[in-house]
Amino acid sequence: MTLKVLICDDSALARRQMARALPEHWDIEVSFASNGEEVLAAIEAGKSELLFLDLNMQVMNGYEVLDAIRKRDLPTMVLVVSGDIQAEAHQRGMAKGALAFVKKPVTADLVQHILKDYGILELADAGVQHQSSGMDNLPAPAFHEALAEVINVAMGQAGSHLGELLDSFVRLPVPRVFFCNYQDMPAQLPFYSPHAGDTSADGDDPLHGFSGISHGFRGNGVAGEGILLLRNHQMDSLLRLLNSSDNTVNDLSRSVAGLLSDLSELLVGACLKGISQQLDLEFNHSYPALLGSGERLETLLDTEAHNNPVLAISISYQLGDPQLDCLLLLLFTAESVRTLQQRVELLISDDGMRNR
Repeated sequence: MTLKVLICDDSALARRQMARALPEHWDIEVSFASNGEEVLAAIEAGKSELLFLDLNMQVMNGYEVLDAIRKRDLPTMVLVVSGDIQAEAHQRGMAKGALAFVKKPVTADLVQHILKDYGILELADAGVQHQSSGMDNLPAPAFHEALAEVINVAMGQAGSHLGELLDSFVRLPVPRVFFCNYQDMPAQLPFYSPHAGDTSADGDDPLHGFSGISHGFRGNGVAGEGILLLRNHQMDSLLRLLNSSDNTVNDLSRSVAGLLSDLSELLVGACLKGISQQLDLEFNHSYPALLGSGERLETLLDTEAHNNPVLAISISYQLGDPQLDCLLLLLFTAESVRTLQQRVELLISDDGMRNR
């Protein structure tokens, strides 16, 4: 009996990886969705007896889909597939009705093991290579979209470390990948304001503007810079999260460098490690360098001194209690793009997918 399988992810690369990780001997009919609204429509149309569901999506995320499935009593089995490896993400998904949690990037062995454990493998076991519809003509994703999925997995690993450090659940966004001139980059960032961080005639105000720290990195023909940015007025909340409530506004400036250094080492290091594992690239990165505190973004990033083109990746990490956010920027030189494209093309090729 043909099993109807639905794969939902807002990344074309992730949909492709998931489809190619399914057992070859299955008698299945595969459909795809790129957001939660499409998922619910597909289930109601009878196209999903088994759903592989991503959590972090811009249009109706996976948690909302799980809530809607339960509320409407929709007939489908759900396996969550996510780069968010935080324990709380796992627990939330299971509490909302998911059968299991599959960590990205998926592999055929892992998927088959989970399907067997939950008795799903036998539901469509035809004993021969399947003749499924819907997956043979999957288009290859564009470079920037595929790279965004690589970053999505890497930032999930970094977010897990951050959540453990701060003992707090970290909300992970969809990373943004874009090309721009360095000079124009601040206007592309999510919390940019042309007047944010203006200082008085008396000098910098430590409660306004931004603080930042930078790491250079290079390896295997790829070079760039990782920059961690935080709003200065949120630094006190971050210090409290780290059980440093004795710090006052007056000595905040003396705490910024050490705090940012620790956070940037964690986030930049974990993200680079995640990229390295997926694209087979080895990176060396420099010691952190403080860019400044209480500055406007343009001043902090020294945009007037640089106008070279960069490939930029913007990742916003958000913590809910207390409410604060930090922005991780990964900036790759224009000369690095060709190497990145070659590694991403290898990742999405048929041979590359089978070897995962």
